[in-house]
Amino acid sequence: MRERLISVYLRLMKYAMLMGLLGGIASFIGPPHHGLIKAGIGIVVGAMLLGNRLPLAMKELRSIIDEITDEIFPE
Repeated sequence: MRERLISVYLRLMKYAMLMGLLGGIASFIGPPHHGLIKAGIGIVVGAMLLGNRLPLAMKELRSIIDEITDEIFPE
């Protein structure tokens, strides 16, 4: 379970780095005003490029967290 958690965290970090990188690049393109809006557009484009992989990683993370909370707080 812990090994799966580490692999999911690494995958989500990789996805976040991609979206952050695209957001940073997009903030320097175009007119000098409204950098935050351009960064948001870059993040959305990054999420669109990831497609179905990001929701699958989030679902896997949720199932692992559910297992951990069941282990910590037994019913």
